[in-house]
Amino acid sequence: MNIFDEANDLLDNFIFDHLNSYHQLRNYDYGIENRTNVSQISKYTSHRILYEFDIIEKLKKYDKKQKYTDEILWRIYWKGYLENYKSIWFEYINFKENSNNSYLISSAMNGKTGIDCFDTWIEELKENNYLHNHARMWFASIWIFTLGLPWQLGARLFMKHLLDGDAASNTLSWRWVAGMHTNKKPYLASKENINKYTVNRFRDTPISISSKINIIKHSQHQSNKLPVQRSFPNSNILIMFDNDMDIMNRSTLFNSYSKVYILRNIPINNEFELSENVSQFKRGLIDKINKLIPNSKVLKLTDLGINLSGHSIIDVIYPGIGHNLDSINKFANQNQIIINYIYREEDLKCWNYTNSGFYKFKTLFYRLNMI
Repeated sequence: MNIFDEANDLLDNFIFDHLNSYHQLRNYDYGIENRTNVSQISKYTSHRILYEFDIIEKLKKYDKKQKYTDEILWRIYWKGYLENYKSIWFEYINFKENSNNSYLISSAMNGKTGIDCFDTWIEELKENNYLHNHARMWFASIWIFTLGLPWQLGARLFMKHLLDGDAASNTLSWRWVAGMHTNKKPYLASKENINKYTVNRFRDTPISISSKINIIKHSQHQSNKLPVQRSFPNSNILIMFDNDMDIMNRSTLFNSYSKVYILRNIPINNEFELSENVSQFKRGLIDKINKLIPNSKVLKLTDLGINLSGHSIIDVIYPGIGHNLDSINKFANQNQIIINYIYREEDLKCWNYTNSGFYKFKTLFYRLNMI
């Protein structure tokens, strides 16, 4: 069984066994021993082992209430929103922590806050590399509004430890909790909500959130010009990253190249790093995909220059706003190489409608039948 069959089996089992109750149970975090109320496919969708638009097409037959479909649409929306507002990403990665909260930051990152649920989630995050979506919201709210820590550090912590870490979904979800994505409406965790949806697993949860929340000040970001598809192929070499590895319906594209390089772009600097568990997971996925592509080779970004000697232009499967894109752009600039990005038509189409709120995008997605 290849990795695509494995991922689709996980999705199919959820659809046939648990989708009918998803709308009722999706917000409950029962703990690591019981995750049947959620699909747990995010580690595959974030790497596009499962392609979002294929999932939505499959769900048309089964997801009558469209609650689960909405969750897939959120992932598409976040990617498109960050494409429309690239300056959000650059502001985030350039953030520097200059406060005197080193002890509090260390306590939070090591699960020593004394807040039972929060400390439990830290342990779960590091050991299981996954958190229920509702727990992520509670966690972020406590991080920002109870502990008073910068959201950027929390977002980096998630990216370090989550198998499904995704630059757009992670960055923008943290901003959403902080009230920066919506119109000054932060998401505030409460003991009552946590008790209800964790079935009282954390009865003594000392969350203190001020009745007067200081809305986080942030820059106003102007929308930028969206990318457009260029002609392809322009080179006999194709490069791809770990966050877009759906090759199942792209045989014509891959057969156009004499060599395909799959880049292992293990970050990056001391402030942005991946845990060993996450790095190992990505290596495993890359190795499995490498075996399925003729004439492919796994490379570290630092070894790419040697293999591109004599090439002035290369084709790259567009990895989206994030560290992978930053890295390949930096490499191209340093080596005076022109990049021809290969975009997915579904992405380009949806990104035209993701420059405002999610529900507007959702309405247009269904009305315009974007897939």
